[in-house]
Order: sequence, then C-alpha cells, then structure tokens
Amino acid sequence: MRTNHLTPYHFFLANAGYSYDPLTQTPMQGRIACAQALAAAEKRARDAGCSFAWNVDAYSDSSDWSDEEPPYAQWTCLARDADGEVFASLGGIDFGRDNEPWDSSYRRVVEAELACELPTIV
Repeated sequence: MRTNHLTPYHFFLANAGYSYDPLTQTPMQGRIACAQALAAAEKRARDAGCSFAWNVDAYSDSSDWSDEEPPYAQWTCLARDADGEVFASLGGIDFGRDNEPWDSSYRRVVEAELACELPTIV
C-alpha cells in the first residue's frame, strides 16, 4: 500500500498497532481510536517543534532475542522538545537485518508513539 498519499489518520490506521477494551469497544473501534490518538500526537509534536534523533543502539542487537547469526543492529530514538530536552526515548527498535529507519513507515509510528509522551503545558 502506498502510504505517502494517506492522511495521518489513515497512515496510522494502516500501519500502527492498536489495543482496545473488549468490554466497551470492538477491535475496529480500538484501532480507530489508536489511529486518531497517534495522528493527534504527531501533529501536537510537530506544532510544538519536537524533533527525533535516531541512532544505532549501543546496548542492544538482535542477539538479545534471536539466535540468528550474525546479530544485526537495533536502533534507539530520542524525542526532544523545542528546547532540546529529551521527553521520551525507546531502544531496541528492530527494523530487520540490513534495514534502517530512514525509509520505514515504522519510523513514523515509533515517533508518534513517543510523541504521545509529550508533556502538556498548562
């Protein structure tokens, strides 16, 4: 599926995971709510001037969870606010052997998930 022409909501609906409360939601309702939340978080982070820094994870590689040889790199992402302060981070991000975040739709999903942690200023 071509994702570069999708609205943010439709991008996350097509590419992100989701959860739902089986007592109050159908799986589709949970999926919709998660896509809406990620799209809103992405916009809020962009409007707030946030940035995301990606690096090879110096403390993790695929041998942490796989016996496949040779191990391959995992990645970290640091989310920074407009002042450059880190407000969220994630490590051990797997893009697969010989893959990098630069052209991956998963990169955008991770950044939106981290954007959900952006503190609300009152």
